[in-house]
Amino acid sequence: MKEKHVEKLTRGKKSGAKIGSRNVPHRLTKYEEIKFNKAIKKRFMTLQFDSRPNLKNIWLKYSEAKGWPCIIITRLQDGSAKLLHDHANLTFETFKEADAYAKEVIT
Repeated sequence: MKEKHVEKLTRGKKSGAKIGSRNVPHRLTKYEEIKFNKAIKKRFMTLQFDSRPNLKNIWLKYSEAKGWPCIIITRLQDGSAKLLHDHANLTFETFKEADAYAKEVIT
């Protein structure tokens, strides 16, 4: 799997590598594309509690294609955060703590 295959999925097209599924949403809106491009620069994804699953699904595939550790921070309504780090779930009292952890892991 290559990043060009994942980028095709973000536009709702066939990947060419048979990595997508019609049952798993991957197509991104314009707003989600902006968040995805920011995540590529940071090397980890930040989501809100009410985000669609599309960003998470794409980030799982993209980080795998790049060989990066898969780090997804989900900011919750109460100010705490959940962090997914290579399929291990961690919980932080504040988003700031989760963000600091993610930045430490990628360096």
